[in-house]
Amino acid sequence: MVKHILFWHYSSYFEWEETEKEQLMPHLISFLLIWLSDLYHRNIKANSYERFLSRKHLESAEKRLSVIFNLFPDGILIISGEKEILYVNAIITRYLNCEKWQIMETLSSIEYCQGKKYSLLSDSNKLIDDIHLVTSLELNQQVLLGLSQTETSNLEWRAQKVQWDDQEATLLTVRNANHIINLEQSISDNKLKNVLLRSVSHELRTPINAIISMSESLKTEPEVSGNESFKEKLAIVFVSSKLLLSLVNDLLDYSRILAGAFSIQKSKCLLRSIVYDSVNLVKIQAEKKGLKILTRIDSNLPAYIYTDPLRLSQMLLNLLSNALKFTLKGWIEVCCVLVSKGKLKIIVNDTGIGIEEGKLSTIFKEFSTQLSATINPSGCGLGLFISNAISKELGSQPIEVRSELQKGSSFSFSVDIGEEPASEEPLFEEFNTPIVSEDLPLFQVKDFSKLIEKEFPKVLIVDDNDFNRIAVGTLLLHYGILFTECCTGKEAIAAVEVSDKKKKPYKLIIMDGSMPELNGWDAAKIIHQLYFDGKIEVLPIIIGYTAFSSEEELNLCTTSGMKECLIKPCNPEVLIGKVLHYLST
Repeated sequence: MVKHILFWHYSSYFEWEETEKEQLMPHLISFLLIWLSDLYHRNIKANSYERFLSRKHLESAEKRLSVIFNLFPDGILIISGEKEILYVNAIITRYLNCEKWQIMETLSSIEYCQGKKYSLLSDSNKLIDDIHLVTSLELNQQVLLGLSQTETSNLEWRAQKVQWDDQEATLLTVRNANHIINLEQSISDNKLKNVLLRSVSHELRTPINAIISMSESLKTEPEVSGNESFKEKLAIVFVSSKLLLSLVNDLLDYSRILAGAFSIQKSKCLLRSIVYDSVNLVKIQAEKKGLKILTRIDSNLPAYIYTDPLRLSQMLLNLLSNALKFTLKGWIEVCCVLVSKGKLKIIVNDTGIGIEEGKLSTIFKEFSTQLSATINPSGCGLGLFISNAISKELGSQPIEVRSELQKGSSFSFSVDIGEEPASEEPLFEEFNTPIVSEDLPLFQVKDFSKLIEKEFPKVLIVDDNDFNRIAVGTLLLHYGILFTECCTGKEAIAAVEVSDKKKKPYKLIIMDGSMPELNGWDAAKIIHQLYFDGKIEVLPIIIGYTAFSSEEELNLCTTSGMKECLIKPCNPEVLIGKVLHYLST
């Protein structure tokens, strides 16, 4: 309106008289001032409203950020260069269990846990000393300070130099590290369990080796061969030792699975021998319970198959033992069927108590003893767990199970057996096995008489366990092989040097791995070094013979210069086959 009035006055201004113009001028100025004043106040109000809205938006954003930071799982603290608190969220006061004004005092009293200081900012073990030195870092550089402990929590501290408004400051973050500590503890516990399992296995394998070896040796004694009662008792001792060894192997395999080191070693082997040997191990117990054990082997199956004989035996024995445990009457049957070229299927049927359908999915879990807890409390709950792992390795499939309560169960698995290699009939039958051998020799001796006629150099047996030396020595004497004994690696080195000087060097050493004073692996290295330095003329062949079966210990045999490694307890035919082979070369 003011604009229109001014325009009207301005358009007719030149038609007015001078007196009229003089009278109108003050009015025009007044109108102009009123208009300018109105514009000014309108602008002020608009700017004020915009500032009001901006302030409201800012306050709202600050509130939202405050809520977020207070709900943030990490404690956040910003400290100026003058050690003043510029910002703090609520969680840090909870972690420190103090009020906001007590934070700096509380920080001054915090020390790192022993061995948990990670920062190199200072040599001090106090958190506050490292915080003060964060300003010496590059802008935005972050550093992990370390871990501290309260009554309820383990706290992880981090610091970063940041730009806060117009000044440099220290951004301190703290988080609950209980889950990290628990994880580290769990990893440490698992490592301890694995070490314990390996150690226990060594201690168990040593006496088992002696029992099995001496039982095998006694079978050939004239006093035993004519005494049926003694032979039966000896068979019980032998079978019990083998079953105990199977349990030890399960424990070892469990530790390997935990460590991710479970593997198989394939070689040419006799399927029927594996089946019959496994059946014979449970036959005595089955007869005591009045059970029949039946075997059916497909006539189309080749005599030799290519798989891991030790794992296949272990798996079959686990399934047979499981069937024996839960079968009170009737029979147990082992069926071997050639389902396709290169694929074998083994089925273990029984007329046992059966398994509830709801429990079928749990029986292959580790330490699963749901059935045995009520029916038969024996066993550690690893047999089916280990067998299922073996099945996946041997045939790329888990074990299949069908069961009906009070009628019985059927466990089946597939094995990739490859094609039967061409058979030959040399004095030594060669097998495609790796350096580590637990069951089959590289050379299976067909005719011992041709070798025994030869004159053998002496063999040196090195083992700190008396029973192990007796067991191996008894086997060697049975084949007319002369030997001497040593208890430590140091004694073995001395014996090698003395025999070499007398021009009667040892040709073969059967060396234990773990021994006092000097272990077998280091002793083997020293013997090789003596030969390379020209201090002995003949380098004896060294066979490792150890109860340890982890990949780490077996690698030690290879790196120490041992020809190969046998695992205690070893089949006597395997051990003597190795000895005769190396003595004949």
